[in-house]
Amino acid sequence: MYSNIKAINHSVIKPIFWAVLMAGLNGCVVGPDFKRPEPPMSNSFTREKVDLGAKQNSLIGADWWKHYESPQLDRLVELALKHNANIEAASANLRVAQQNTIAQQGYYFPTITAGTSRTIMNPGGFNGAPSNIAQLGAGAPTYSVNSAGLSVGFVPDIFGANKRAVESLKAQENITKYQLAALQITVVTTLIQTVAQETTLREELRLALSAERSAFKQLEHVRKMTTIGYNSGVDLAAQESAYSVVASQVPVIRKLHDQSIDMLNVLCGELPSSMLSIPSIDEIKIPNALPIAIPSGWIEGRPDVKAAEEMVRSNNAQIGVAIAAMIPQISISGFTGATAGAFSSLKDSFNRNWSETISANQTVFAGGTLLARKRAAEANLDYSLGQYKSVVLTAFQNVADTLYALDQDKQSWEIAKRNAEANKKLYQFTQTQYDKGYASEPALLSAQQAYLASDISRIQAYALYLGDTAALYQSLGGGWSGAGKN
Repeated sequence: MYSNIKAINHSVIKPIFWAVLMAGLNGCVVGPDFKRPEPPMSNSFTREKVDLGAKQNSLIGADWWKHYESPQLDRLVELALKHNANIEAASANLRVAQQNTIAQQGYYFPTITAGTSRTIMNPGGFNGAPSNIAQLGAGAPTYSVNSAGLSVGFVPDIFGANKRAVESLKAQENITKYQLAALQITVVTTLIQTVAQETTLREELRLALSAERSAFKQLEHVRKMTTIGYNSGVDLAAQESAYSVVASQVPVIRKLHDQSIDMLNVLCGELPSSMLSIPSIDEIKIPNALPIAIPSGWIEGRPDVKAAEEMVRSNNAQIGVAIAAMIPQISISGFTGATAGAFSSLKDSFNRNWSETISANQTVFAGGTLLARKRAAEANLDYSLGQYKSVVLTAFQNVADTLYALDQDKQSWEIAKRNAEANKKLYQFTQTQYDKGYASEPALLSAQQAYLASDISRIQAYALYLGDTAALYQSLGGGWSGAGKN
């Protein structure tokens, strides 16, 4: 705008004054106010008491994974939370939602636009050309028109349409925030379960290789006995089949083990070829105190439940937006500027011009569009309320399923431990008898293979139980409530 314009005309000041005045009248907000849906309450997650044989704790810390007492696991979790690709994408999506809310809030304020223009005209034989005509080439009459101005436009939010729109966008922003929190919990839980799987498969592979070597020794023994006539061809074929069964497990376990390492790398934002420091199965402890007592307000600790609640809030606000569209729309605008043949003349008072406008528009007929949109918004609210109820019930189901799984998998682990201990003792007794000459080599090898198989079952049961504890933390919100206050 031309710098010599010394003052802003009252036609610009008045719309700003009206904007401030109308902003003070924005107490009339159409549409229903948000009422938080009440989740169902219960004193128990399960139909009967589930005794997990662990200390009860109703508190879940933000860094709940530290309850496994593994520094290496802690470092993996930290790496995943910082570099997981999905978390990075969700964080960027949250920033998008935040800026969308800020952009909508901008409509609370007037829009001020400044502009300038210069036009050169040749009217031909027009006799009314201004006296400041400049002669350019061959006597052709030309003249210039210069203008500069400042305009202000404002749509007062008298009936709260913009307030409801901001409320809806803020709820959408919160949904994105809670989705990020849920993703972080899922990544941590998946990482812990994958670490448990990798360590289990690592041990399984070691034991499977030992079992394969033992089965091969037994096969060689049967071959020798068959050669000297102590065993038949049937015995040899049976032993070859038994060896093949044991040996076939090795490549299967190795494949799963390699794939679990690949998954860990990707969870941590690394390439599959990266080398991570992964704890062994014995370096991950079952938490001493599991959160099996119902935590106070646990349902609010689930980010998916909070996201569903915010969806109700967003859709509730959209009803107000739809109602506001059915009410007269008021707008205020003003303009001040100057127009002259030369820039130097813009400062002269007789070249200045201004305007101010207050308008109101009401849709008289739109073929039922506005009413249909209001009804659609109301139906959308009912939909989100149904979705909220579904999410809450699923949350209760997740906890109940996990508690039942913990109960049964803990029993399976204890049985597997006893079985492995019994087979270990049997193998040790057989080893002692073999050393003294009271047991044959085939008997020793059979006892060894039985022990190795039972030890694999023990490790698998432990990993399953360990994964259940991580699933319990996830189902109860994974400590998001504490983390969300940071």
